Amino acid sequence: MNKPSGHLGVCSAVLALCLAGPTLVSAQSCPDVAGFAPLDGVPVYDGACLFGADDPGFALFALPTGPMKAGAPETSIALEGAMQRRLYVAPDGASPTDVYVNYRDALLAQGFEPLFACSGRDCGSNNALLGKLVIYPIARHFSNLGEASTFALYIDGDEHYLAARSGDGQRHIAVYVARNQSGSITGAAAGRAAVHVDLVTTGAVQTRMVDAAAMAKGIADDGHIAIENVYFDFGTADLTLEAAPALAEMVSYLAANPEVSVFIVGHTDGVGDADANLILSQDRAAAVVAALAADGIPPSRITAAGVGPFAPRATNATDAGRTLNRRVELVER
Repeated sequence: MNKPSGHLGVCSAVLALCLAGPTLVSAQSCPDVAGFAPLDGVPVYDGACLFGADDPGFALFALPTGPMKAGAPETSIALEGAMQRRLYVAPDGASPTDVYVNYRDALLAQGFEPLFACSGRDCGSNNALLGKLVIYPIARHFSNLGEASTFALYIDGDEHYLAARSGDGQRHIAVYVARNQSGSITGAAAGRAAVHVDLVTTGAVQTRMVDAAAMAKGIADDGHIAIENVYFDFGTADLTLEAAPALAEMVSYLAANPEVSVFIVGHTDGVGDADANLILSQDRAAAVVAALAADGIPPSRITAAGVGPFAPRATNATDAGRTLNRRVELVER
């Protein structure tokens, strides 16, 4: 997109906004972070490159809503929902302030309500502790492109932050912008403004628990039922703590109905390599079988199967559809 001279304009697209930056911003060659689309309705600065991404699905997230104090945000909001993260590097010549103002103005124009905003010392410290300790500590480093992703946000200073909520209350966003250090370890991102976005969408997640009674009815009526609340760490077959209630209901159902045998079927969304997703879905189903067996369900009654992305319930073109497609089902055997 061509930038109008001296104008910090905003242009809209169907799924994302393209933010016009200042003049004299040079283009950059972007790496390929495969399998990740721009976040629905969330701006992308004109000419910025995606360096890291993660769509872990359901997650718990503490949204910072106050400045740093004693190594942590003074206030925060506890959220749970469909979690998504993106890390962009702005083109050479784009200042962190300009990038931040464009993001802020675009989100406010969409009706987002600011919950907390800060720049520099107002974020609680002179050395960007909000970014280094909360937004992008080691535990949150991206690795999509190896070190190129890990150090795409290697904070030097000039930090800016916005926490906001959509008009319908279903989306919370944290936008963090800072200038990177200029050392060689940062590679193409050296000295440039980087943008980290956390987006939590509560409306896209089915939080109603499918209990043992609902499982019994689903199997009796339809021969299968989707269990919405079985969660895994991103890209792995490792069950999270949040999966425990759903697993407990599955144990209750199977224990109360000893004549029933089922397939535990894993499903993924359509992002990424289909063969890899097929393997991942099988591994996730096997992890559920192992958890149920550890709680006393005979292994002979529970068989793992994975179908990857090949039995979707919704389109994989939207965040909400992909969330619906990532699931575990009980299927009558």
